[in-house]
Amino acid sequence: MASEGGNPTGGTTGTTGNGGGQVPSEQDPKEGKKFFRFVFNVNKKDLKHYQEFDETVGKCATYLENIFIPFGSKKSDDDAFGRFSQALTEFKSFVPQSHVQTFENFANRMKMAGASRKSYQAVQSYHLRHMKRFHTEKFDPFTEQRKKFDEARKKMDLAKADVRDAKTTTAIEKKAICYQLTVDDFDQQTEEVGLIKIIEALPKVKQSYIRDIFVVLTKHKNYHNDMSKFFAAV
Repeated sequence: MASEGGNPTGGTTGTTGNGGGQVPSEQDPKEGKKFFRFVFNVNKKDLKHYQEFDETVGKCATYLENIFIPFGSKKSDDDAFGRFSQALTEFKSFVPQSHVQTFENFANRMKMAGASRKSYQAVQSYHLRHMKRFHTEKFDPFTEQRKKFDEARKKMDLAKADVRDAKTTTAIEKKAICYQLTVDDFDQQTEEVGLIKIIEALPKVKQSYIRDIFVVLTKHKNYHNDMSKFFAAV
């Protein structure tokens, strides 16, 4: 592996021709530390954790949208309160004079209620869209980068096996060159794919989604408080 810095059998610098012997190499200590840190962070547990978090974020966003955005369905009338306000204004011409002012006041309150609902929905929708984007902006790049990393590691392992199976000094040296190329490619992948950064950034990412949920719930609570005030005069 990359931690062995081109020496798949763990030997020191030098060459032997006794079949499956050691391979000429010079270990860069930084390489070993980098690879150890990378493998420590990129494992099945990390992948499973990312998958589970992706599923959970998606569920929360969907259920919050269905439950906590008032009249949030695309099939609903986005200006239902405004239309209701207009209907009440027209209806007042059919009520006794003593009730006209009450209908006017209620029509005005429904108009304000509509504006309030739109304001709360705009904020809630913003945070729910952010939660829904985790899959495309975070999870998909993670799985793609993980795939590139696994492919590079597989090539490196196969090249290392070729060196171990070599029977002569010449064959070992040729295979060792190929192996070192795969090591270099793997090291380049660890730098380019950025999996470590993605994994290490997850705790901070989680905090942003926690805030999204708190904002949606708080706005929903405030929305109902406002609605109770608008309907208080009824």
